[in-house]
Amino acid sequence: MKNTDNKSCIESKAECTTVFYLLRHGECEGGEILRGHTDVAVSQTGRTSMTAAIDRLVERHDVEFDQLFSSPLRRCSEFSLNLYLKNGVPLKLEEGLKEINFGDWDGETLESLYQHSSQMIESYWKNPWAVTPPNGESMLEFEFRVDALWQSILQQYSGQTLLLITHAGVMRHLMANALGVCGVAGFYTQLSLAYASVVKISVFTSSQGHFTKLHWGND
Repeated sequence: MKNTDNKSCIESKAECTTVFYLLRHGECEGGEILRGHTDVAVSQTGRTSMTAAIDRLVERHDVEFDQLFSSPLRRCSEFSLNLYLKNGVPLKLEEGLKEINFGDWDGETLESLYQHSSQMIESYWKNPWAVTPPNGESMLEFEFRVDALWQSILQQYSGQTLLLITHAGVMRHLMANALGVCGVAGFYTQLSLAYASVVKISVFTSSQGHFTKLHWGND
């Protein structure tokens, strides 16, 4: 854990770079179901892959985190708590980092969904901004809460190195934002994110505003 000044560069009006590492949870228990707010644990394989992902960051890139943020769902929060207990980096559980709520579809097997809602779910995959799952969260609602949290974190923790442990939907949205892509049908499905994937996003802040960069590979 690094020693950092709590005063953000936004408050001090200085130039700085805030670095976000986004970690997707590992493989989950429960089989082939649609996981949104359905609360399941990661498997042993999932825990091992998440640990390996963090170890690679620390060992290969000498990364030290100032703050951890996690979805409160078990597939993220249990690993986050273990990381906090092991390394002592402050941890906050944030509702804004939850996966999208699939409503009546949440927790259903994909096979079952295609049997009784095939047309609607196909339409949803093609353009989730045009279709909302029954009693679920719309894409606009989902994006609003993720964006609100992102801006809050950037405001309070500017200039620091942060780890966000979250879900594929959240990560895809933040990646799209970094690339300047908004509401493009089919874009999310083109962003492949395996379990325990790590994505790096940096935000340079100056008097001119925020400038966001999405990093690939060893960048």
